[in-house]
Amino acid sequence: MTKKILIAQKDLNAIRSGVPRLVLSEIRYFKEGGHQIFLAAERIDTQAIIEAGGTPYKTFRWPISGLFRRKFYMERIAKAVKKLKPDFVIGHGDIVTQDICFIHNCVHLAYELINKGKKIPADHEMAKIHEEILTKKDFKVLVCNSQMMKNDLTQRFSLEDRKVIVHYPELNQNIFGKGKENIRAELGISEDTIVIGLITSGGFKKRNVKLLLSVASQLETKEKIHIIIAGKDKKEPFASIIESSKYPISFLQPTNKVEEYYNSCDIFVLPAHIEEFGMSVMEAMACGKPVIINNKVGAGELFEGKSKEFILPSLEPQELEIRLLKLIHSKELRRELGELNYNIAMKNSSLNQKEKFEEVLNLAGF
Repeated sequence: MTKKILIAQKDLNAIRSGVPRLVLSEIRYFKEGGHQIFLAAERIDTQAIIEAGGTPYKTFRWPISGLFRRKFYMERIAKAVKKLKPDFVIGHGDIVTQDICFIHNCVHLAYELINKGKKIPADHEMAKIHEEILTKKDFKVLVCNSQMMKNDLTQRFSLEDRKVIVHYPELNQNIFGKGKENIRAELGISEDTIVIGLITSGGFKKRNVKLLLSVASQLETKEKIHIIIAGKDKKEPFASIIESSKYPISFLQPTNKVEEYYNSCDIFVLPAHIEEFGMSVMEAMACGKPVIINNKVGAGELFEGKSKEFILPSLEPQELEIRLLKLIHSKELRRELGELNYNIAMKNSSLNQKEKFEEVLNLAGF
């Protein structure tokens, strides 16, 4: 039986980032089932939505950022529901009423970890939205992207365990893989140089770029080192570290060919204060890279074997230094971990996601 589906997500413009890619995969799934899909967003890549099989439904974007803009978007979605009369509604953390709610951030936990235990301010706009969604519980199923997220939200908001499921974000194996193009030559990096990289969409404070730069820039080694930081954020806060660094540091802007950044690295590092999942980790693994992450990165829940030894037990600088030097001084270890990580990533590729999504739909009574 053909159903009408409404998917709501505020920003569907930067389609190479994690959430928009998830939305596109949802569209393709429903399209294959013969359903009609509408995508309601303030900013939207119309062509990408149509190519995936959906119908764009653009809502007016309130010109001033803040809580009112978020509430305004909720009102626009409520009107879209009345107009379109969908049989099923999927939200991505921006609306209160829906059949399936995909949540992508632990707003409260992240604030506490980044700010050394301080409670989130009462007027924090994203916290207020999450509190409304998770207190009213007007959904059939809540989907978290890691067990860490599920544990925090279930306890913090007294959620029923049976209504909360962990669904790890999928990897697009058609984009990310071993042996693809890189930009080392463009950056003037020789083949015998070891590149340490942190590739992210932005948010350098949350991803703890400062710790990586502080440690990597002063490593004691005879090897040639080059450090790459990519993402939409400012490098000015790290000016003194850059100036005193023993090794070159390159800050790169976001790109639609982010796989070239991963493939330029020999070691990928994400010492984030928290990363609810961390698609950049899985993408680097799919490119066959050894990875070092903090224990508050959700993607680490998928690590196996020797890769687990490169999950930091704490954010003490020496813990990161020890693991970096192990990888720098052993090409064989880098190769071994890269191969292991590639195989782990492929288990979580889009080829294996259909059954997981169907489990979510079944729980929601689709």
